Amino acid sequence: MLKSILFSAAFAASMLPAQSNQAYFAILAETKAGRMAGMPVMDFGDLPPGIKLPPEAMMYSGKAARVLNIRLWSPSIAPKDAAASVAPPSGLKQGAKLDLNLYRAEAGKTEPNPRDFDPDKDPEKFTIKIYWGSSTTVRAGQPRVITWNGLTEEQRRAMKDQAREAQAGQSSYYYKDGWTTAYWPTPKQPGQIDSSASLVGKYSLSTNYTGNVDIEAPSNVNFLDPIAITAPNLENKIDLKKAISFAWKQIPNAIGLQASAFGMEGKNTVIIWSSSEKFEEGGMMNNWGFMQMAEVRAKVTETVFMAGTATNVDIPAGIFANADMAMMQMAGYGPGAALEKAQPLPRIQTKTSLQVMLGGKKMR
Repeated sequence: MLKSILFSAAFAASMLPAQSNQAYFAILAETKAGRMAGMPVMDFGDLPPGIKLPPEAMMYSGKAARVLNIRLWSPSIAPKDAAASVAPPSGLKQGAKLDLNLYRAEAGKTEPNPRDFDPDKDPEKFTIKIYWGSSTTVRAGQPRVITWNGLTEEQRRAMKDQAREAQAGQSSYYYKDGWTTAYWPTPKQPGQIDSSASLVGKYSLSTNYTGNVDIEAPSNVNFLDPIAITAPNLENKIDLKKAISFAWKQIPNAIGLQASAFGMEGKNTVIIWSSSEKFEEGGMMNNWGFMQMAEVRAKVTETVFMAGTATNVDIPAGIFANADMAMMQMAGYGPGAALEKAQPLPRIQTKTSLQVMLGGKKMR
């Protein structure tokens, strides 16, 4: 669970400004890949007709998958006859109409419960060690060591909230009393996106309860390339006692990049590393979800993110040497599209991501 807490992609919460009457419409396009160090790229070969593996099944295969999530958040409980659909461009290869399912977050419905994350049981022992910056050696003044007892009540509550969101999962509904979430993919339209599909074109949202809106993905707003690691050779195991120097092919159209790594020593010690060149209180345990272009550019200027043209980063030697398990995550943020005023308020965002299981004492 702690892995999920620290790398939660609970994008919904980050997208909803506190406006009582504003609905929000999001088209979130992600290219996802995963690798497990010490394992070759797995090729599933030709599957029987009509059989397609979901993106989750391919997470650590080394094969990239395109994932499209559509979300419509509205600040009211939709009536029983409520309906919402999206007419996508033909290049998406998903047919002429995407029917959204509805989730109504009414008071009393159960939210995810972070069952296995309860540092309050042993607050004196729960410790977080934080490192940051691209370097082959641990920089002076690091790590920053934080204990559960050393966190404010607000910080503890925020971390538990992250756990709750992570328990729900990336594609879960947004839990907020009195709101309705319309979502796609659905069981009837599972939404496997073909590698030759295009995001470019007009998306027309139609509803009978919270407004209609059109938004266009211009020619430069398309699925990003996968993050293709060129070093180290991930078919070999990684020596966690040494510095880990990652290199990858430059990602066309990427605006900014972020990398982070996580490890566990026993049940009570968390090790976190971030590629950010400066320490940000509370910012080291966030993968930032889906971000608008201006936000990404600001993070690059602040050196919290790497430039979109970056092709390498170093994790300091030895910080995961005693970890039971360790993993690294990267994200690259691409162009998007948005309207300043509309009801619902729409935007399109693109992202590419990679998870690498680095290894650890319990993963041999």
